[in-house]
Amino acid sequence: MMRCSKLSLSIIVIVTTAFVAFGQQHTYPKGAYMSFEEIVDKTPSQQYALEVEKRTKGDIKMVGGNDYKIISADKAIKTKIIKKEMWAYSDGDTLYLNCFQYKVQPWYAKVISDGDYLVFRGGLSQHMDEQKKQMEIGFYFGAIGGAMAGAKMAMLRFLYVVEKETNEIFTVTPEFLEELLGNNAELLSRFNQESNKESEEILLKYLVLLNEKCWINIE
Repeated sequence: MMRCSKLSLSIIVIVTTAFVAFGQQHTYPKGAYMSFEEIVDKTPSQQYALEVEKRTKGDIKMVGGNDYKIISADKAIKTKIIKKEMWAYSDGDTLYLNCFQYKVQPWYAKVISDGDYLVFRGGLSQHMDEQKKQMEIGFYFGAIGGAMAGAKMAMLRFLYVVEKETNEIFTVTPEFLEELLGNNAELLSRFNQESNKESEEILLKYLVLLNEKCWINIE
């Protein structure tokens, strides 16, 4: 397995942040992906005239759903196609995954790491068993507190991975990440030494490293 060069902890944070911000650039050709196979093969079959719109907190609190909306000025492109039939859309820089396909609320989420796994932040799962687990782990991220008003629930966000080999989706927890790191003893050891394994920042850092198929020796 490839080993990355030694870096200080501060540089690691910078590298991880930079990858999250820019890692998707020019990876997926611009277009609409109409199946999961098209995502894996990076072959969008439709070139609809679409735009990505960042949803406001007010809109999300009112009607729920994820952070990005895909819109079209062309009335020939029906909303049903965008909301329910598309699997993803790339603007040429970033891939946006249709969370409807995974029962993680309507609308789209930005893919923030790509490799063997598609990593994204999405809303509350609509699978009741998974939702129950998420309500418990929500305390990790400080997202849940006091009465569970509908608006607060609409704003909950969790880290997810979609395994490309199986198209299965999983909520990322420290325990789940330990399973993913099971074949990388050195990376798993580093993760277990982290003082705050429950934080989203730490979970995301190791997901990025896992997708990059490397480990970094922290001095």
